[in-house]
Amino acid sequence: MGFGVPIDHWLRGPLREWAEHLLDPGRLKSQGFFAVEPIRQAWAEHLGGQRSNQYPLWVILMFQAWLEHQHER
Repeated sequence: MGFGVPIDHWLRGPLREWAEHLLDPGRLKSQGFFAVEPIRQAWAEHLGGQRSNQYPLWVILMFQAWLEHQHER
């Protein structure tokens, strides 16, 4: 039997700084892959507890982490 991963909690807690780094508006804008405003709004809503945007944010964060890793190579 599987178990749920508390991504929503982690993004508001221990992964918040990491996520802030990857979702930095300047970073997103310079990369040009995503529209900055909708992502920042989803992030603000998630952090404020108005809406759990954990799954769409997680997809973007995984892409951003992958992209960062590609640039380190």
